[in-house]
Amino acid sequence: MKRTLNGSSGTFRKMTAVAIAAVIAAACSKNSVSTNTKPQLPAEAITGTTLKGGAIKGVMLGDSTYTVSGDIYVLPSDTLTVQPGATVNITNNSAFYIQGTIISVGSKDSPVVFTSPVQQPGQWGGFQCDSAKAVTFKWTKINWAGGPDSTGSTRQTIGISSPINVDIEDCWLIGGQDNGIGVYSAATVTILRNTIYGEGTTDGEGIDFHAGVTGTVAYNVIWGGAGSGIKVFTSSTVQIPETNVTVYNNTCVDNGFRRGAAEPGRGILVDAFSAGKYYNNLLVNNYYGLDITPSSDFANVSYGNNYFYATVDSLFTFFYPPGSLGKPQSTDLISTGSGNLDPMFVGYTTPPDPSLRIVPTSFDFHLKSGSPALGKGNSTYNNDIGAYTTDGKGNQH
Repeated sequence: MKRTLNGSSGTFRKMTAVAIAAVIAAACSKNSVSTNTKPQLPAEAITGTTLKGGAIKGVMLGDSTYTVSGDIYVLPSDTLTVQPGATVNITNNSAFYIQGTIISVGSKDSPVVFTSPVQQPGQWGGFQCDSAKAVTFKWTKINWAGGPDSTGSTRQTIGISSPINVDIEDCWLIGGQDNGIGVYSAATVTILRNTIYGEGTTDGEGIDFHAGVTGTVAYNVIWGGAGSGIKVFTSSTVQIPETNVTVYNNTCVDNGFRRGAAEPGRGILVDAFSAGKYYNNLLVNNYYGLDITPSSDFANVSYGNNYFYATVDSLFTFFYPPGSLGKPQSTDLISTGSGNLDPMFVGYTTPPDPSLRIVPTSFDFHLKSGSPALGKGNSTYNNDIGAYTTDGKGNQH
């Protein structure tokens, strides 16, 4: 009997010890949770939101609003990262000079925004990346850039002169004073699904390549540029390295009118020892349509399945302009008059004066069901023509 009682007592003592240990562990766990509720900031977080200029590196934090009042420099060995939801207001015609790496990656629901408190073209200097190591913008809005440099010349919204990787996807570039994207080097580019509205004053392209650019340009919507929607150019004198890009499923509308008849802008211009592949592009109401000039490397240019439409009678003869080596292809869709082969945009009316720069809020270049552009693309790239496609791979805006 005694042995039985002692055995029960020992078991009780063991159970009590286990219970006490469990209570202590639970208490420690609870204290651990309660004392670490603040979100962990990334290393090199930029917590000060007023930036007066100078060299910076680190991480601009998501859902924070920064004010920049002086030129920003990212030095050659440094990286500036911008998180989803960050807003950067730039004043005093300040610019970002990228000598190192910039990574601005927002999301569809929380884009990064670079803008000016004054919602007018040319309020700040854009991103000048002449000696950058890498440039990445995704789901980023870049508005009202292109303000003058020290000589009074307008600046590109994104300007790059380094032979680097350039990745610009799902971004908005609105109301710049010169080129939206200008790459003047043997860079490798991936430029996909961007919306580029109203770039350039009396000059400036939506996308401008020189000096040996290679890569892909696809699913972009480019409206109302001063010059060409997409310009592909090597050099007037130097043939190597050659600019050679694949340009497909872009929608280019109302480009080329602010530069006017002296040097008309094109939907797409292939010029000056440049080559490439040009398919499935939807070109509507541009001053000229697709111009593959005699100075291009025409032997290494392929094209087809492009769609040409105009609502202005004078534009019909300029889909392939006089003097161009480019000629209508059997796979093209070419309108013969207003209303014939209307691509059926969801929301678009021809501007009464396309040389006037506006930022339309009601334009929608998605295609209605039954559009002639659907199912008429070169399937190597997409079954549809234009930036908005039925397979979900196209422009996401």
